[in-house]
Amino acid sequence: MQRAIVQGFPGADVSVSIVWINMLPLDSEEMARVSAQIIEDPRVHHFYDPERRAGKAIAGSLGGQDKIAWDMYLFYTKDSEWGNSPPMPVDWVHQLQGDSWADLARYHSGEDLIEELYRAMDGLPEWHSAQVQLGGLS
Repeated sequence: MQRAIVQGFPGADVSVSIVWINMLPLDSEEMARVSAQIIEDPRVHHFYDPERRAGKAIAGSLGGQDKIAWDMYLFYTKDSEWGNSPPMPVDWVHQLQGDSWADLARYHSGEDLIEELYRAMDGLPEWHSAQVQLGGLS
C-alpha cells in the first residue's frame, strides 16, 4: 500500500484510512500503534477497531453477511455517500486467500497486489478518492 498508493501517487488528493482490527492471536492495540508507524503521510489516518465493527460493516456491503473484512483495500470516490452502512466501493482488492465469501478474482498478493493497487488508484477519476484498508495486525 505504501509503495502503490502513498509513494506511487505523491501529489494525489486522497484520504487514506487504515482500520486496524484484531484478527490473529497477536493482534492488539499496541501492535496497531507499532504498525501505524510504518506508513507516515499526512493523507493517511489510522484507526483501531477492536470490536471489528468496520470489518463487519465492510464485509456486509460486499455481500459477506456475518463475515469480517480484513486485509482489504477499498476505493471510493470523493462523492461516495456514507450512511448507516458503507457504500459499495468503485474498486476493491483483498488478500483473503481461501476465504469463500470474498470474490476470488479480486485476490492479489505480493508484487501482483502492488500492481493491482496501483491500477485501481490510477483508474479513479483524477485520483480524488478515499481509500480504506482493513487489516489484521500480524
